[in-house]
Amino acid sequence: MEKLEFFKRKTISIYIVRHPEVENALLKVFNGSLDVDLSKNGLVQAKKLKEFFKDKEIKKIFSSPLKRCIKTASIIQEAINCELIVNNRLKERNFGIFESLSWQEIEKNYPIEASSFLKDPFNFKIKNGESFSDVYNRVKSFLEEFDFSEHTLIVAHGGVNRVMIKHFMDLKNEKILSISQDFACINHFLTDGNFFLTKLINGVL
Repeated sequence: MEKLEFFKRKTISIYIVRHPEVENALLKVFNGSLDVDLSKNGLVQAKKLKEFFKDKEIKKIFSSPLKRCIKTASIIQEAINCELIVNNRLKERNFGIFESLSWQEIEKNYPIEASSFLKDPFNFKIKNGESFSDVYNRVKSFLEEFDFSEHTLIVAHGGVNRVMIKHFMDLKNEKILSISQDFACINHFLTDGNFFLTKLINGVL
């Protein structure tokens, strides 16, 4: 009954976007909290996002503080003239000793940690970094303060997006890595603040 009543209530759109391609994308390394910039292709993708969102009646944009997100959010903001709010809780997961390394380098240099990560990817806390559980808790605190009265865009990262999707869809922890988040992808939810209707996951323009 709750789900049926949802369609009679006022709902808003929440769009969650992953930042476009970054300048070191071809290296396939763990960027995490590293503040890398967008690539030339990433800038093209950001402009496509700008075009997509220009008529979506977005009233507020939230962004991670990292430049790959702020630059994307700023480009989109040019088309919709709304408030842009930077929130540190949307920062990508800190991968600690894995930062700037490819998975092959991680397995070679940190075989024990790599094995532990694969066994429990949600709870394993990387040395000098965070676990997915840590990221979930800080992103959850952001969502608990969320104003569900206006159409909103959130520009963040693959890991952060996954924990928001997990939260909205009430997924089990182990499902978090089964969600693909490509560069510049769009996720769309309708909500009345209680029930979340999934409209789109990992949509790419």
